[in-house]
Amino acid sequence: MALETLILDILSFFSIYTIMTISLNFEQGYTGLFNLGLYFPIIAGALIVGYLPGRLAMVFYNIDPTLDFSANNAVVLSLLKTRLQADPFFSVALLAITLAVVVVVCAILGYVTAHPALRLTEDYLALFMLSLAETLRVIGQQTDWMAGGVMGIGLIDLFWCIGPYAYYGRAALVIGSALAIFLIYQRLCASPLGRLLKSVRENWLTAECVGKDVSQVKKKVLAFSFAILGVGGALHAIDLGAVVAGDYTRVDFSFWPWLMMIVGGTGNNLGVLAGTFALVMMRRVMIVMKPFFTFLPFDVLWLEPILLAIMLALTLTFRPAGIVPERPLKIKNYMRRVLHIKLQTKEEPSKLLVGR
Repeated sequence: MALETLILDILSFFSIYTIMTISLNFEQGYTGLFNLGLYFPIIAGALIVGYLPGRLAMVFYNIDPTLDFSANNAVVLSLLKTRLQADPFFSVALLAITLAVVVVVCAILGYVTAHPALRLTEDYLALFMLSLAETLRVIGQQTDWMAGGVMGIGLIDLFWCIGPYAYYGRAALVIGSALAIFLIYQRLCASPLGRLLKSVRENWLTAECVGKDVSQVKKKVLAFSFAILGVGGALHAIDLGAVVAGDYTRVDFSFWPWLMMIVGGTGNNLGVLAGTFALVMMRRVMIVMKPFFTFLPFDVLWLEPILLAIMLALTLTFRPAGIVPERPLKIKNYMRRVLHIKLQTKEEPSKLLVGR
């Protein structure tokens, strides 16, 4: 049972980081948007989960309005638990509503943020995004009514209705969502949109010269990836059962995904998946093995950021393309398909005349 729980824990952790890194790859690897504030929509998604579903449930079940979900968190959770355990349909509806709100709000944040951000050069764009994320993190810490402030807030478990299997329900939601999101990104990147994004990344001026609205493309990419990242933050909060805004740091939710993408290989979703899995396993093993690192001349808590810097330096020095490098576009096959289509269009009129 302990082994099964450990495997599900690793898979859930891997799934959440997959959502982050695959979204980052869509921004940076395919479109060339240098975003260091990756955790901005992640925090937004987590804060929405901390604020919205509990209060909607209080209104639906007519809980004493003098009680506040944040200030009287433990009391309200105990009152809601008995009701939600016997009402699976409302739990499903509440989950769907919450995730829909997260997608809409984070997509709007991405689109609105893109207006001033895309006027900046790469370095300033990264700093601007990083500043936005830190600002939202501080706001989340200092506003008790939103998600408990510094101390955080407990969440209603939308899987209370399945009793002792609630843990498996949360794990299935996270893993299934990550798989669906990966397939969506894979389909998008393998479509003509993926080739358009790579052309914008390589030379945006050339893309504009052939009639592409590069600014709108980048805005839509940010809006879409922000929506998915918001879902990642929401799933992380649902999986933990709590929201603590201060825990969403730039190291854990921005720098580590960047390292996972670089180690795996930018511009390649399968490579990003491999890099994410390798580093997630390394971090999980390192957490378990921390008691054996007492011989280090520094506190073992600093081992993770030190390894982050070392791995980044080694990867950029010896394997800058990553574990699975980006595949070059096969021009021969592409041109063969284009010529085949042209020949078919030329033959069709003659076939029609013969048929008549």
